[in-house]
Amino acid sequence: MKKLILLFSLICTIALTQSCFEAKAGTVELVSSEEAADIIKSQSAQLVDVRSKVEYDAGHIAGAINIPVDSENLNEIIAGLNDKEPVLVYCNGGRQSAQCAKILEDKGFIKIFDLDGGLSKWTTSGREIVLKTNE
Repeated sequence: MKKLILLFSLICTIALTQSCFEAKAGTVELVSSEEAADIIKSQSAQLVDVRSKVEYDAGHIAGAINIPVDSENLNEIIAGLNDKEPVLVYCNGGRQSAQCAKILEDKGFIKIFDLDGGLSKWTTSGREIVLKTNE
């Protein structure tokens, strides 16, 4: 009986220790407009606008690609992103981008940034956006 208890304890210890060393997917980091601007300038971040195409066309951050979070083929579109490169997501105010960031995190993306306050805070902080007609 003692051997059985010892064996069980050993198995539990190994299992718990192993789980501590498993690779974990990246976490989502909420960033300010200023931090987002720095990320866009200094890193090879993939910039993703998760709003609808109509909202995207009305104005978006330069260099952003449009991947609407409510798209029927969202998983297929996300598969086209590089999960080893940082991703910066944004929407109008933060709800949709948080939803998309969670999806990216669940899919194993290593570094995810979420623009706090979305495009609304980006523009009120004096940062520029581009219109579809200007591209």
